Amino acid sequence: MPRGISTRGDILATTLDGVSLDSIWQEYIDTLSIWNASRSPIANLFTQSTIKSGDAVSQAAEGDDFEEASEFGVPQSHRATVEPLVLGYPLKWYDAATRYTESFMRDATADQVRAQHAAALEADNRLVFKNVMQALFTKTTIATRPVNAEGATIYGLWDGEADSTPPAYAGKTFTAAHNHYLVSGAATVDGGDLRDLTNTITEHGYGIGQGEHVVILMNPAEGEVVRSFRVADGDPFDFIPSASAPAYLTAQNIVGERPPAQIGNLPVFGSYGKALLVEDYYAPVGYLAATATGTKPLAFREHTRPEYRGLRVTPGDAPTHPIVGSIYARGFGVGVQHRGAAAVMKIAASGSYTPPSL
Repeated sequence: MPRGISTRGDILATTLDGVSLDSIWQEYIDTLSIWNASRSPIANLFTQSTIKSGDAVSQAAEGDDFEEASEFGVPQSHRATVEPLVLGYPLKWYDAATRYTESFMRDATADQVRAQHAAALEADNRLVFKNVMQALFTKTTIATRPVNAEGATIYGLWDGEADSTPPAYAGKTFTAAHNHYLVSGAATVDGGDLRDLTNTITEHGYGIGQGEHVVILMNPAEGEVVRSFRVADGDPFDFIPSASAPAYLTAQNIVGERPPAQIGNLPVFGSYGKALLVEDYYAPVGYLAATATGTKPLAFREHTRPEYRGLRVTPGDAPTHPIVGSIYARGFGVGVQHRGAAAVMKIAASGSYTPPSL
């Protein structure tokens, strides 16, 4: 039986087709840097990065008015009543490992090893997307609102609860019954639904500033219906195809500019009234989500230490190579930071709002 000390020459160094495992490991590190720099476009549409555990958002009502000046008197003093609401953001840790047997590593090609890395990136993309959608579509009540590790309450959008009265905007006041979790009232989406979603956001002052938009995300199943909306058929607005839409024939003329082909690296398929329309197969069927682009409704929280942000990969301790048994890890959480900057809708003929199964 051979005896002695194992040397580096005994360690598996290449794949079956001769590609260095060291070079593949470096590819892992390089691709993670690129991956973390460009988070999912859908996540970017709704979220703003933060390292804070929460934010105190002012809920001040409109201030006092000026009074008519008198010759000898002095004006009354004004004092803004600031009522901040602390909105908490969660932070959780997730991980997964890639483990290979010696037989696999001995006979695997470079592409087979890279495929495992690609699968980890796809799993991370699904994880982020799912958490963003859950934070957006989940309606909580006073009794069911979670609390983060720092003791701050995690809120949803304006939900009609007794403690959810939005601040006044442009002379318009709101009651505690104000709700951003809507039900369409019909079995299929119609033009009034898109208008209502848009107005629910813009009446709070979101999505109407210079260069700002309201964007409505939907599944292509709803997108096909939306493409048929016309004022001539009783809808509030005409659907207008974007600049990236396939060529088409029409006897009508478009007054004004066509909507852009993209917004935030997401393809825009058209516009409806003030809203730009985006569709994605990962968006839940039977639901619509609208957001303002200038002020993001959700906060994407990561750790205060930079080395613990983003998707990380750490080497395994197998004697063959660090790539064997490597661990992927990410720490993040998603919470609402601007309760009026988004609205969601369930397409249903009746009943109360319930979140989609994600």
